[in-house]
Amino acid sequence: MRAYLPLSPTDIALFLSSKSIHAPKLYAPTIKFLTDNIGHDEEEIEYMLSLLAANDAMELVSSNPKIGTLLALEIESKEIAVEETDSIELTGELVWDRVECLFTCILDEEGDIELTWYATQEIEDQLARIASGNK
Repeated sequence: MRAYLPLSPTDIALFLSSKSIHAPKLYAPTIKFLTDNIGHDEEEIEYMLSLLAANDAMELVSSNPKIGTLLALEIESKEIAVEETDSIELTGELVWDRVECLFTCILDEEGDIELTWYATQEIEDQLARIASGNK
């Protein structure tokens, strides 16, 4: 199952270096979320969940609330401890090997969120760009 974890760029860098992190909440296609959105296909479901995570991600960066970062991860059902309406909690630590990609989130002038995708091998470089102020 694809899940989305909003994290600050600093927390992503710590996760990358330590290779594990406690993730209290990941946005995921729970049974309740899928039932509530039955008319949407898998791609639309993933987009809706990524936007929910993006909203949280932008709140994590107080220096610029119009920019955020989140990770997309692959989670196995046996790792899920609690399933909420649109999110899950895991039974243990989340490991870096589960990371599929990074999204940067930018709030545009119309108030819409633009997501930009980066492969795992690009994450370290992208975090350095964010830290230097080059989005």
